[in-house]
Amino acid sequence: MRMASVWRRAVLREPDPFDRVSEFLRHRGLLRPVRVLMALVTSSAALVPISVLARVYHAPVDVLVVGMVAVALSLFMAWLWLTRWPTRRQSVTSAVLGAICVSAFSLCQPRPGIAALVCTAGAVTGGYIAFFHSSRVLLFNIMIVLTTAMVAAYRLAQHTDPATAAAAFWLMWLPNITVPLAIRGTSKAMGRYAVHATQDPLTGLLNRRGFLDTINRRLIPAIPGVAHQYVVVMMIDLDNFKRINDTQGHAAGDRTLLLVADLLRQHVPPEAAICRSGGEEFLITLTSSSDDAAAIAAPLCSAIRAQCGEVTASIGVAHADRRTVLETNDVIHHLVEAADLAMYQAKRNGGNRVELAHHGPTQQ
Repeated sequence: MRMASVWRRAVLREPDPFDRVSEFLRHRGLLRPVRVLMALVTSSAALVPISVLARVYHAPVDVLVVGMVAVALSLFMAWLWLTRWPTRRQSVTSAVLGAICVSAFSLCQPRPGIAALVCTAGAVTGGYIAFFHSSRVLLFNIMIVLTTAMVAAYRLAQHTDPATAAAAFWLMWLPNITVPLAIRGTSKAMGRYAVHATQDPLTGLLNRRGFLDTINRRLIPAIPGVAHQYVVVMMIDLDNFKRINDTQGHAAGDRTLLLVADLLRQHVPPEAAICRSGGEEFLITLTSSSDDAAAIAAPLCSAIRAQCGEVTASIGVAHADRRTVLETNDVIHHLVEAADLAMYQAKRNGGNRVELAHHGPTQQ
C-alpha cells in the first residue's frame, strides 16, 4: 500500500515534459518534420466525422454536432501545426478536447459496433499525450477511454452476446494501453538521453555542448532588464592538479574535481551555466548587474584555495554588455576565447589568481 501511495504521488507530481521534448526536437532540427507529421495526423482524424457528416440526412443530431466539433478541432490543430509550434497550454488543451471528442463521438453512435470501433481512436490522443505531456493528463485519457469502452461493450453485449462484447472490449483496450505506454517509454528514454548528452558524467556539470545550449536557450534571453546588464564568462584551470593524479592517484583527482564542482555550484547564482570543459578546466557564464568581474571571480579563487589543499585555481574573466550578446551570437565565443587567454596569463603569473581580459591581474 505504501509503495502504491508513493507511486501515485510521483505520478501526480511528475512535471509536464512538453518544453523539454520541444527543446530536444528543436536542437536536433526535427521541429519541422514533426510539425508536418502532426498536421497530417490531426487532419486525417477529421476524415471519420466528415464521413458521418456526408450522411447528413441520416445521422442523428447529436452525431452531427459532435462530428462538426471534431472536424473543426482537427482542422484547427492541423493549421496550428503547419504554421507554428504550439504552446504547452494549446497542446494539452487540444489533446484533452480530442479525447473528449473521441469519447462523445463513440457514445452518440446509434450502432454499437461503430461505437466500439470509434473508441480505438483514443490510442491517437493517448500516444500524443504520452509523448508530450504528464502522466496526469495521460491518466485522464486512459480513464475516459476505459469508461467509453465499457459503455460500448455493454451496448454490444445487448445486441450480440457477452463473449463478443468481451472480445471487443479487449480489442478496444489493447491499442489504448500499449500504444501510449510504448510511446511513454520512448519519451522517457529520449529525456534521459538528452540529459546525459549535455552532462559531464563525473561531476554532473554541463559539458561543452550543454554549456552552449544553456547559454543560447535559457541564460541570456531569460533575464530581462537593466538589473543584469553584463554577461560574465570565467575560464578556470586548476593549478597543481597533475601532481594530485601523479602522487595520489586518479581517484584522488576525481574527488578533487567533485569538490571543485560543488564549490562552483555554491559560489555562483543558481541560473549560472557551469561547465567542465575538459580535464581540470571549468567554464562559467552568468549575468551580472556589475562589470566588476574580479569581484565575482575572486571568491571562487579563494574558496578553491581554502578547500582543496595544494590545488589552487587560475581564473580568466571576460565580460560584455548583455545587449551585444543578444544581438551577436559570436560574442559568447569571443568571450570564451578572451577568458581562456586571460586564464593562461594568470598561470604564467604564478597561478592562484584572477586575470581580467585586457585588464591587470588581481593577486589572491
